[in-house]
Amino acid sequence: MKKLFVLLSVIFCLVLSSVSIFAADELLDNNTSTVITVSFKAGTASYTVNGKEVKAEASAVVKGKTFVPVKVIADALGASFTPDLKKKTAVIKYNDVEIKITDKKQEAIIAGKKTNMDATPYIKNSSFMATITFLADVFGADITNSGGKVTFTKEIANPNSIKDFGTLIKNSNKSKVGDSYYNWSMKLPRELIMGSRTFNGAYSFFISQDSTYSMSIAISDKDKDATMEDEQQNLREEAEDSTLIDCGINELNGVEYAEIVYKDSDFTFVKRVYMTNTKRFSLLLLLDSDKSYLDNKYQDLLDSFQFKFSKDGSTEDLSDVSATGYRKYQDTQLKWSAKILPDWSEYKDKNVHNEVQFFGPKGEKFSVKIYSLEKGENLDSITASELKNYERYYNAEMFKLEKQESAVIGGVKSNKLYCKYTKSDKLKYGCDIFFADKNYKYVLSYEIPEETYNDSKKRMMVEGMANSFRFEQLDLKATGKLMDPSKVTSSTKTRTIEEDLYSFKLPSGWKKSQENNSDYISYYNNDGDLVFTISTAEMTTSSTEAFAGLDQYFNKLLNKNLKLESKVAINEKDTFGYKYIFNIINNDTQYRQEVYVLSKGNQIMQFTFTANKFYYGTMNRELVNSIWNSVTLK
Repeated sequence: MKKLFVLLSVIFCLVLSSVSIFAADELLDNNTSTVITVSFKAGTASYTVNGKEVKAEASAVVKGKTFVPVKVIADALGASFTPDLKKKTAVIKYNDVEIKITDKKQEAIIAGKKTNMDATPYIKNSSFMATITFLADVFGADITNSGGKVTFTKEIANPNSIKDFGTLIKNSNKSKVGDSYYNWSMKLPRELIMGSRTFNGAYSFFISQDSTYSMSIAISDKDKDATMEDEQQNLREEAEDSTLIDCGINELNGVEYAEIVYKDSDFTFVKRVYMTNTKRFSLLLLLDSDKSYLDNKYQDLLDSFQFKFSKDGSTEDLSDVSATGYRKYQDTQLKWSAKILPDWSEYKDKNVHNEVQFFGPKGEKFSVKIYSLEKGENLDSITASELKNYERYYNAEMFKLEKQESAVIGGVKSNKLYCKYTKSDKLKYGCDIFFADKNYKYVLSYEIPEETYNDSKKRMMVEGMANSFRFEQLDLKATGKLMDPSKVTSSTKTRTIEEDLYSFKLPSGWKKSQENNSDYISYYNNDGDLVFTISTAEMTTSSTEAFAGLDQYFNKLLNKNLKLESKVAINEKDTFGYKYIFNIINNDTQYRQEVYVLSKGNQIMQFTFTANKFYYGTMNRELVNSIWNSVTLK
């Protein structure tokens, strides 16, 4: 029996690890900047926009100035461009800044202020033409001219923020930069430009124009019991494979910080960690290896950091938090926006442009997804389909529809489904919100824990994010089809698995685990929320003694994270055995494990179904029954 007990122990561990690995979401926090390029040869009607050829009115050189169609640049940036040929005016709206130009008038109105242009714009063949230098100046871009090829290059620190941080810093004449929301500031040397910034402002990256040094500021929640000594040790471990130059705990102007300086073959790293009551601030100065970190320029920059934001006008404010307590998020390509709580991070796979998997801190989520309307779909049918999915995908013991209502958001009708559910052993409240226009559907969802729900002010702020959602109708030809993965019908085909002692049928899309050996084998579905494992062992005693020993073994395993829900004797598959149902908690996730143990000849066989309990709805219940019914013993 020892061999059997060891085998069963392995199976329990294997199944749990398989579920946690296969069900994991791999999300990318969108920290990188976006580079927009438009290149052309003066006098031609062809433009290369981010590697794609675009045809438009031909560029022209007039009195030494190169004119281009404004729409080409506006479209490349995702800015809205609205010409009025009757009034001979055009309005460009970019990051909430409005720019108005008029035919044959050398004066533009930018954010309500009159500004002289370097040359007079004009209309040609219904296209508004302006100089590439004016457009570069307005949008904070760079212009190069090589071999007759003009290139407009614009780097956007975060394309989804309403502030263009790169242009803001590039055009700033202020001596300091900071963030009024997080309450910090530092010096702003003229050569520093902003490279990237996360949507919630928790990470800001600056780089010198000659790329010889950079400075970043990363903000995170402070661990409750963290000390400066802990931080010093953490920094020391970072540099263990590099040349250590300096390490210690210092104080400046009454503020304590841990610092480390180390060097590798290419760079010198100077890192400082500060802590407030709730936040951890990490500063990193990165220098080319031939630069001395002791240079006054770099030391002054580091020493200028402080937990203070002056509102006297001397500091360029990076914060885009409104007076109502939100940051505005915008997707200029898919033409939607929403107000997001200021400390919520954006989690988005950069390869999936029609979904923001979620915004939020730990335990709270808000997501936005856009898909094409299927034939015959409308707002009500989308809502009805989702109601069916609740029953199909979710465990009715853990998930309950609270109410359904219609609402008008931003002048557009929507349907809301409010739910309450137990997830990871904690009570959650959620809402799914649906919109539909002519060609596309919009699916919004939020999830909040019980403590947030019970705080009416916090709950209203989360609801405010959903109610702030706005979108414009998309051009079907330009946007194309955006398929909803949940509408991809799984194949009904099955495949038969033949082994020496048994056979069974699985859906054709199921995958085989890489952790298999001669004693056990596992398969799992695409979502990773259902795993089927088979193990066999040779009996050295009678089946009665084997089952008795098995009970003793299971009883030893039982604890607060592993509970036996039921045990019943079964007479199936032309043999005798037992069916066990276990409830398991692993990493705060609840699993349901259905275990069939049968004896056949001198073999004892275990067939185990492990499911994420939250997703154990009618679909997975039927699937488990189907697979089990297909099992045949040889």
